[in-house]
Amino acid sequence: MDRALSELIEISNAVGKDRSLVQGVGGNTSVKSDDGKYTYIKASGTALKDMTLNKGWRRLRTEEVKGIFLDKALGRMDVPTRESEMVVRLQSACDDDVTSGARPSVESPLHVICDKCVIHVHAFSALAYACAKNGRARILEMFSDELHPPLWVPYADPGYSLGRKASSQVRNYQKQHARNPSIMFLEKHGLLVASRSAERAMKLLRKVIARCEAGLEPLGAAKASTPKQQDIDRIKQTLTQVILNVTGDDVPVSYYSDEIVSAALARKDLRKLLGPVALSPDEMGFVNGPIILLKNYAPEYLADRIRALLTKGQRAPIALLLKDVGLFIAASDKMAEIISEIVIGSLFVRIHAQYMGGINALNKQQRAFINNWEAEKFRIQLAGR
Repeated sequence: MDRALSELIEISNAVGKDRSLVQGVGGNTSVKSDDGKYTYIKASGTALKDMTLNKGWRRLRTEEVKGIFLDKALGRMDVPTRESEMVVRLQSACDDDVTSGARPSVESPLHVICDKCVIHVHAFSALAYACAKNGRARILEMFSDELHPPLWVPYADPGYSLGRKASSQVRNYQKQHARNPSIMFLEKHGLLVASRSAERAMKLLRKVIARCEAGLEPLGAAKASTPKQQDIDRIKQTLTQVILNVTGDDVPVSYYSDEIVSAALARKDLRKLLGPVALSPDEMGFVNGPIILLKNYAPEYLADRIRALLTKGQRAPIALLLKDVGLFIAASDKMAEIISEIVIGSLFVRIHAQYMGGINALNKQQRAFINNWEAEKFRIQLAGR
């Protein structure tokens, strides 16, 4: 086995098993060959924890991927054409024996401009800063003792735009510090660390996460909800029936509760915290609508809430928080597991961002890009299989 591929699988599995670092099929990893000619990178729509020797990755010709940004014509294309062309060019840059049709991560151009080993995570603690209005200032203050401080990359739509913006920011960083950044906070996206070995990258990731966690306010003590199973089953059945009656969609409903959900439900400002529709591309793509707060589960009340959303042109709710009970997800079992992780992470981020100047969520234009982005639809489709 190629050493670079071995390292990629090792760091991917380690990171992918920790829900607080990546949720569902989120996050990306990459490792370059010793000569830099090739970049092994996570395949789109696959979970890091599931990567093996036979699946979950692609091998790219590094210089070919870097050359994407040298073509000025690509930047002049309309968005749908440009994003489709990006997929084609990344596929053509693949140099491996993979025959499954798996696509290399759409963030590949971002990875190839970084050091040998790259870990990009959607860690709860890092997103708390990346989705806060004063997050950048807090990060720069927290890491002010570092000789080479983190690079903060302002928000850009994922894919081509993020790669272009990050590339420009990295060049400016190189001019100032005579080296590539090893820590990058991507606004509304997450955290990226890079180093010259897998071991160093993992060590750096743990260090950054620990510092981010230390800078957060206490979540707030709240006893996890422990409703009776018969009550949970009754609520699930009611939600399923109401959604069917109102929308015609027959979807299962799953229940979740932990210390984060309980802490959120205990907050008096929860309705305000849930105001922003989505904080990150993952939340927009998978939840695709607001997290709904319910005061009860009376069928008439539930039906009215759903109809109100549909009247506004929104879709039926997927994530619903019921006071004093917990979180309910209306989706297939596999998708519900992914969505619950993303929603619980969003609750954590919303709580903590509120202490840092407020929540800096995706705006309407940014949400629209995610909704219409073919690469995201492809990723979600794969995740649900």
